[in-house]
Amino acid sequence: MAGVKPIISYEVIATDNEQEENNEVQLAYSMEEKHTYTYKKLVVPMSMRSQYWRYFGFPATKEGEILTKIKIVCILCRTQIAYNRNTSNLRMHLQNKHSSELMELEANRPPKQQYVQQNMKERRAQKKLLKSTTYIHTTNIDGTVQIDGNLQYVTDPNVSFASLEDDLSLETPLRIAMKNASTSKDQQQQQQLSYVISDDGDIQHAESRDINNLMTEVAVMDMQLPNFVEGPGFSRFMTMLGSTYDIPSKSKLETELIPNMYNKYKNYLVNVLNKVSTDIGLTIEEWKSSNDEYFITISMFYQNSEEAAMETKVLTTVHAPREWGTGQWDNFIELFLYEWNLTQEKITAVVVATTLQDLLNALTSRGFILIPCLLYTLQECAQECFEHPRVKEILVACRIIVGVMTAKTGGGEKESLEEQETYYEQVEENTLTMDYPGIWTSTHNMLQQIIAKKNYIETLLVSKSESEGGELDWTGIKFAPEDWSTMEDLVMALEPLKVIILTLVEERIPMISLLKPILWQLESVHLGTKPSDSSLVRGFKYQISQKLNDRYESGEIINMLQIATTLDPRFKQLPYASEEEKAESMKEIKETIKKYIHVDERKSASKEPANKKSRLSGMENLFKDFNSKKTRTTISDKAELEMVQYQGESGEPLGSCPIGWWTKLSAKCPYLYKLATHYNCVPVCCAPSTRIHPDAQIIYNLKRAAIPTHLVDKMIFLNCNHTVSPSV
Repeated sequence: MAGVKPIISYEVIATDNEQEENNEVQLAYSMEEKHTYTYKKLVVPMSMRSQYWRYFGFPATKEGEILTKIKIVCILCRTQIAYNRNTSNLRMHLQNKHSSELMELEANRPPKQQYVQQNMKERRAQKKLLKSTTYIHTTNIDGTVQIDGNLQYVTDPNVSFASLEDDLSLETPLRIAMKNASTSKDQQQQQQLSYVISDDGDIQHAESRDINNLMTEVAVMDMQLPNFVEGPGFSRFMTMLGSTYDIPSKSKLETELIPNMYNKYKNYLVNVLNKVSTDIGLTIEEWKSSNDEYFITISMFYQNSEEAAMETKVLTTVHAPREWGTGQWDNFIELFLYEWNLTQEKITAVVVATTLQDLLNALTSRGFILIPCLLYTLQECAQECFEHPRVKEILVACRIIVGVMTAKTGGGEKESLEEQETYYEQVEENTLTMDYPGIWTSTHNMLQQIIAKKNYIETLLVSKSESEGGELDWTGIKFAPEDWSTMEDLVMALEPLKVIILTLVEERIPMISLLKPILWQLESVHLGTKPSDSSLVRGFKYQISQKLNDRYESGEIINMLQIATTLDPRFKQLPYASEEEKAESMKEIKETIKKYIHVDERKSASKEPANKKSRLSGMENLFKDFNSKKTRTTISDKAELEMVQYQGESGEPLGSCPIGWWTKLSAKCPYLYKLATHYNCVPVCCAPSTRIHPDAQIIYNLKRAAIPTHLVDKMIFLNCNHTVSPSV
């Protein structure tokens, strides 16, 4: 359609509410018994003032009459969505399809206008003005409209385009001049906002922008390397779809699209985090790429002030040179805190998963409380067991067996069809999975599988070792009875650690208050020696116990864990500590909230104006001798009252959320709630709850390790923070 100009029209128009409700008009009836409405405009009634309507409108006739209120149309992608009489689905569509526009829309949200009381005369004049603009704005355009994917093509010869800029957009609408058209005075007073896009440039530009955004989101959400857009499989997929879209190149993704999205999200996140009033917890996780380069990722945990939930935001990922000393790391910490506008006073503790001693020294010298990451510590415990000389040899043999059995895809040429079918059945029944050494639970699972298939593997080892020139090379692999015993002992010793991880997986918010009960459970039950334990099992248990004690033995850590657990209502009745230890913790908690109360009272006193001494009333003067001493609630009394109220509350079930419990109690115990929030922002491990499961850890670690160095910070930031929105 040469010379045809597609138009997307968004109008702010006053309308009659009663007329809107009766405007359902059936214009056409098409195939498959679906109603088709031919519309010329997308309009928004004056009564719908939400900011989200900027990108939506109701289909309307050329006179501006709304055809249907069942569906609304997005002016960005022309998608039709159901209208449910609120803006929830509008915002959801923007969040899923146009996150950048949503971010800009809500970041630039105008402040609420102050209400100014009007007198009766002004209100009547305002009401009269509104009544005069209750009708849909109309223009004298007698053209035709053809619907193609919700695009509107105006072919009216009376329409000319007064200006056409290369950067035409929603912010710079195209002016329209009417030939031989007349408009009434009332129509000129009505408010209209139209956006016109040329078919040969701006529609393609808008579509290209959407495709670019989608490709960027695919890369960051799935942690795909940017070169996926140039892969033959992806190219074939796009060809099969018959797509004519201009897919961005690998270079454009790396140098333009991903950096632009990163800068936009980072600037917005900085503004969001500046408004966080509660204390925060930081995590530092060390990891290694597939190129043997070391990095650290720093994340921030804090309690959402609007709902009972812990939020996690990745802040930065940086290269971690092994040769850096304490001085260099101290400079880095200084710059990091400045960049994100963080103060040390707001940081409750730093959960660390690293072996970089100079980094730890730099953090300690600044006065940070360092808590070892539980997942990282359990990995260290298991790894020490795997380094046992006998276990090390067995693991090498196990990996060879799993590798050869996995690679074996068919029987020998001399085997009959029946023998091959039998072999396939055996392989299917005895499938083994190779471990991922970076996640110790995968090694534990591999050993469990091998032990479960003991008879099959022994038969296979014997049959193949006795047949020279067999297709499977079992040279040097033979499990003695003591080898099987070693595997069984190792699996049994590590089983409690695996149960802990699976327990954390079920936790919606794995907070630091869990750590004390977990360590108590391990020491008092699982790591205690039993008469039936072999010497190897005793050795494994001793190694694990020593490692845990070494990591969490400092007085600073013990004190923090004790207070955090005391403030967790789920563990009120749990004997994780002696009564003396619990009483000492309650005493320290009381002293802390006394400080909170004292600070608040000083602030209140400084704000109150000095009042003149008031005259005594008759009753006060009559009974002044009996009421000479006025009772005054002291700071200690207020603190004691909150402590008694907290102790009088019943405990919560172990599977409940302590943050929600404290939110409900905040009005009754405001200072205890503040102290609980101080500790609840510290996680038990560096990984968020969605990444604690071993399978999720493996998938994430493999993808993360493959990211090229120059994109590491941006890709990890966007992948973990992609759901960032002003609702945070």
